[in-house]
Amino acid sequence: MANNLIILVHGMGTYEPGQMTKEVQAGLDKSLEFAGLNFDYMQDVEFYEHNYGILLDGIRKKESEALSEFSQLGINTGVIAKLNDYATNLSGDKFFYSHLLDVIYYGLTMWGERLRSNFINDLIAQKRAGLFQGKRIHILGYSLGTALINDSLSKIYRDGDGDEQHFSTDHDKIEKYWSIANVSRIIHGLNDINGADPKTNVVTDNIGGCIKKMTVAAHKYDPFMLVKPYERVPVNGRFHHPSGITQANTHDLTGYLAHPEIGLNLIYDLYSTESGIDANNLASAIDKHKATTFNSDLANLQTLWDDLVDSIDAPIIAIDNAINLIDSVKAYQQRIESLLFADNLVSMMPGDNI
Repeated sequence: MANNLIILVHGMGTYEPGQMTKEVQAGLDKSLEFAGLNFDYMQDVEFYEHNYGILLDGIRKKESEALSEFSQLGINTGVIAKLNDYATNLSGDKFFYSHLLDVIYYGLTMWGERLRSNFINDLIAQKRAGLFQGKRIHILGYSLGTALINDSLSKIYRDGDGDEQHFSTDHDKIEKYWSIANVSRIIHGLNDINGADPKTNVVTDNIGGCIKKMTVAAHKYDPFMLVKPYERVPVNGRFHHPSGITQANTHDLTGYLAHPEIGLNLIYDLYSTESGIDANNLASAIDKHKATTFNSDLANLQTLWDDLVDSIDAPIIAIDNAINLIDSVKAYQQRIESLLFADNLVSMMPGDNI
């Protein structure tokens, strides 16, 4: 029986059962390949997926009904019309539209509270069932999943002793939390949940926090990391800022974990020197990964992003803000795609999930 239980919480988009596990393993495998290692990191690890996307999938499949429901939530008809126009203008491109809806549903509607309650109830149920007994509990959150984790842990943890509905920051700490492409500040700007501000809440490895060791990874050219970036520096963990680009989707989970600085350090967190990872092969792996990145001039990317999102810091209304964000991400990725072609590299455009 594995001693390490890693709870996986996915990002935006549709996730089939087992999909996030595969994406995580693909990234970790690639990081080991860069280091020339063949270590079995699954020997003492069990993954447990919390798939909140099942609920969002059901909502998104009723898009026309969903849009009409916005009027019942106090969202004006002009915005609803804008969403309809947005969907029409995408001409069948549901990838970005689905991600826009996920941000809106989680950040601005009653469904967000339903998703948080489901996650909290899942954690409580697993603890009662003994799943956590005798195990080191870790969490790996990605993209929108980091917001769900941030908000839910802020609600479920409290000082002192826990009870049937709460965990204790003294006795029930999460061993390690790997936060990949943390968007909690963006989403907190939409839902403004009391006590869940990522800058001051309990989701930290600082004194009084609910985490023993927190690691944050934010790619320099990940568009979601350029708007309200997570800036709280871990006390016991690390803050990774990779910058090499190997594909158009710089927000890709596997791409994050394939970077040796992130993937190898995650494995080392679990196994220490038993993993065979050391300073030399880590440095060598980072160099080999760098050799796979493209060499085009990136200086104009930040300028492009600034031009695209001028309106985000002063949105007319929250949904306009979300639309601007997703539109800007799409334009930003298209620019990276053009740079990849210019550099004669094979492009890897995003699939169903970011």
